[in-house]
Amino acid sequence: MAVCIMAEGDAPGADLSSIADVRRGDPMFGKRVVSAVVLAPLSLVLVIWGGAWFAIFVATFAAAMAWEWVRMSDKGAPLRAFAIAVGTAVGAVLFSAQHDFIRAGVWLIGGAITAYLDRRSRGRAWEALGGVAYVAGSAAIVIALRVGNGIGVTGLLFLLAVVWTADTFAYLVGSWVGGWKLLPIASPNKTWAGLLAGLVFGTIAGASLALCTGWDAMHGALLAAPTACAAVGGDLLMSLAKRRFGVKDAGTVIPGHGGVLDRVDALMLASVFAGVWAVAGPGGWPGGGA
Repeated sequence: MAVCIMAEGDAPGADLSSIADVRRGDPMFGKRVVSAVVLAPLSLVLVIWGGAWFAIFVATFAAAMAWEWVRMSDKGAPLRAFAIAVGTAVGAVLFSAQHDFIRAGVWLIGGAITAYLDRRSRGRAWEALGGVAYVAGSAAIVIALRVGNGIGVTGLLFLLAVVWTADTFAYLVGSWVGGWKLLPIASPNKTWAGLLAGLVFGTIAGASLALCTGWDAMHGALLAAPTACAAVGGDLLMSLAKRRFGVKDAGTVIPGHGGVLDRVDALMLASVFAGVWAVAGPGGWPGGGA
């Protein structure tokens, strides 16, 4: 799955009482930039290229996301729980890559129910069902936007432009400006200033890309605003999950960022919103119809 460049969230090693870590020298900021410089261009090249390599790329990220979810949410999980989650996510992505969206949906539902049944004996089975469905569904929608119904590269680039811009400016402005906390129970670092910056710049990015690709700029802006909201909501949702499970980061695979889930949390909920809008929203999704 394409990687978000930065997030206003819980940077590993950051001082949670600070409102200007970047300006004063966030100890992980350099690693975050290096990781972004490597991963963002790779993501864009594969998004534009499409085909089997892009499907493999997204499937790899989906597998990592599923593994991290089980590791984070189910401390006593047996190996089969990881296999169920990873198999569900990868299968949903690969079916979507083949334009077989019905089988992708059936596979996803079956896998989520299987995860639920496996978790029942350990308790909190709804977390397994919801987590597996969310991970697999968001990854499968990213592929579906790229290959489905003529939406193609333009639609996915629109989504990424809005999410990456909203996420990055929410992080930068939230760190530099500080101010009132957005939802302290989820994250002590996220602020209303960061939220406003994310919405404004995410909307501008969506309108600009729509204009450059021949789509109506006003429609692009009106669609970019709720997409940016979904991106911020996805970030908060994952922060709440991490607080519930008592972990700071979902993993350590990306230097300076944490786990894969830490980097794509904003994209996950935004992709779900995009998928719903592409099917049922007025005017369809940029780059194609419903």
